[in-house]
Amino acid sequence: MKPFTECRIFSYFTLPPDQGRTVPAEEFSSSYSEYEQYLYDLATGPVSIAERLRRLLHDRVELASLKRRSVRTGQVHTPLAEFYLDKCLLLVEAEMELANFSVQHPETSETPPSLFSSLHWKGTLVNLMELISSLDYSGLVTDGNGRRISFAGIVSAFEKLFNVSIPKPYDLRADLSRRKKSCSVLLPKLKEAYEKNIVNCGIGK
Repeated sequence: MKPFTECRIFSYFTLPPDQGRTVPAEEFSSSYSEYEQYLYDLATGPVSIAERLRRLLHDRVELASLKRRSVRTGQVHTPLAEFYLDKCLLLVEAEMELANFSVQHPETSETPPSLFSSLHWKGTLVNLMELISSLDYSGLVTDGNGRRISFAGIVSAFEKLFNVSIPKPYDLRADLSRRKKSCSVLLPKLKEAYEKNIVNCGIGK
């Protein structure tokens, strides 16, 4: 799993104030959702509790250092950046409390076998991103309460389902829009394969 310093929200916290760039609220919100998903994946992944706590401690050090640097240098973050910086710090501390709780109560940290998948993706990551993006845009994927799953959440689910790592998914999705001939390569092939074979479904061969 990538370190916190490669998460999108970290780059927003480290933007020099003299650049004059203001990060929109929507970008902060979506990047914070990505960070939430990052911590969830860390909590449910195969890493040990000790490794999970180590990474959380490193995250807290990075976040606390960012707050202290702004005080020392006088380069104060925007109110929006300060708000999300505090949220990230509180989120990390909450995850550390949960990790420590699981150490004290190891029976609560057992991972159900159903969370592990034996499936593997044989196609390209670009083609897989077509499928992920289509599901994201459709709004058909929700959680147990009917709330729409974020793009980062769907990416994470596919990584677990197909045992694959998808680095920089937002950049990968942006690459799809820059295709010259067609924005879609996989989806037409899936449609063709479906229509070719569905007529024989259930009648045997």
